[in-house]
Amino acid sequence: MDGSPALLLLLALALCCPGIHGQHYKIKVKFSDSITHLQVGQRLELECQTDKQNGAFWVRQDKSGTLHFIVFISSLSRAFFAGNQKTSTRFEASKDKTSFRLVVKSFTQQDEGEYFCLVNTNQMLYFSKGQPAFLP
Repeated sequence: MDGSPALLLLLALALCCPGIHGQHYKIKVKFSDSITHLQVGQRLELECQTDKQNGAFWVRQDKSGTLHFIVFISSLSRAFFAGNQKTSTRFEASKDKTSFRLVVKSFTQQDEGEYFCLVNTNQMLYFSKGQPAFLP
């Protein structure tokens, strides 16, 4: 059985839905600096702020609605990219207390979409609101 973070994400999705049983979890995604218009080749930094120090997933939903797993950042600050890789040529990932950062090193058209942070805590999967990132 493959132990990749993408498989873990699929299993987590099968286990639960956010908001069940009146539980509440605070999670917010934003650009880490003021970006008004994205440009090809620009460095894009996204930040996911949570209430807890659990690990977090980053996914991107493209224009057709397909979800793409990018990275899982563990509570110990270890990053696992698509294909269970520890590094990526396109992305950087880091953790600082309860903030999880994703960096697109050089933004291209294939990086366009809506970015989401997901946190799994107590067998509940919580999604952030999407952060759109599109070229003009």
